[in-house]
Amino acid sequence: MTAIISYQEFDEQVKLVKKDTDTEGNYSEYLLQYPQQFGQGSILNIELRQGFNLSLEDYQVHQNITIDYPEMIHPLGFYFQISGGMNCRRYGLNYAGNSIISGSGFLPQLFHESLSNEPNKAVKVHIEPGIFKRFMGFDDTIPSQLKHLFRKPDQQHCFHEGIITSQMQIALQQIWHCPFQGLVKRVYLESKILELIALRLQQEMQAETTEHCNHTLKKVLVDKIHHAKHILECRIDNPPSVLELAQLVGLNHHQLKSGFHKVLGNTVFGYLHNFRMEQARLLLSEGRMSVAEVANSVGYEHLGHFAGAFKQKFGITPSACLKGEA
Repeated sequence: MTAIISYQEFDEQVKLVKKDTDTEGNYSEYLLQYPQQFGQGSILNIELRQGFNLSLEDYQVHQNITIDYPEMIHPLGFYFQISGGMNCRRYGLNYAGNSIISGSGFLPQLFHESLSNEPNKAVKVHIEPGIFKRFMGFDDTIPSQLKHLFRKPDQQHCFHEGIITSQMQIALQQIWHCPFQGLVKRVYLESKILELIALRLQQEMQAETTEHCNHTLKKVLVDKIHHAKHILECRIDNPPSVLELAQLVGLNHHQLKSGFHKVLGNTVFGYLHNFRMEQARLLLSEGRMSVAEVANSVGYEHLGHFAGAFKQKFGITPSACLKGEA
């Protein structure tokens, strides 16, 4: 059974563990304990400057819990789901590996359900439109591919899904494990967040240019395609066949192949190959596993086949990437 509470009720149960503010009050950190009656973990909210906020969520709920968010005027939002998942009654499931852009404008009432099957780990950025424009060097002119992100308070915001690429993963890990403190930490985090936003905007602009819009498909089909993507990512070392995958998500062979291309811009195995390579690059860049261990973890039995595929994808050998030459 899923518990349902209002955001106000949830917020009242959140416990402030620690607060750090710089002497001028331009930077603040709030470490919050997730309400123990609902789950365990923490949320770190960082106000980098007024109107520019970062949240690092790391918690797991005891059972599925739904939070009722009231309608509001929303800033720009960039959300990156590292693990776990969230189910929104309006927009559907948000799986690990998804990245979302939520434009500015009017946000209607939302119900967000946190799922208890695995820990929830996410990086979320909120930035006011005016601050975003200054950072990006926009004056009164906004690139046509991004105009949909800037809507008036009486216009409903837009919501677009994407994926977390290997480059985004590296930036996310650097944000999560920031080694600095004080002013240097603020500068470092801002630079990494802007890098992350730039990578996500590039993905958004490419999608707009190619008219790759998920809303042209039925919502049920889109959810099933994302479920299929999640299965592939979870079974990267032993993926199902296309036919088996279609059966697992309740589609026929043609629907899966066609839907995969329309929603994710790739074939089933083309997406799997790219995801394997991106995961391999991330693991190698972390430097904690050997080339052979990385190859095995992403589903390659033959080291030579892995090395050839990696070099074809990135232009360097896995050994060079492990040594930090990427």
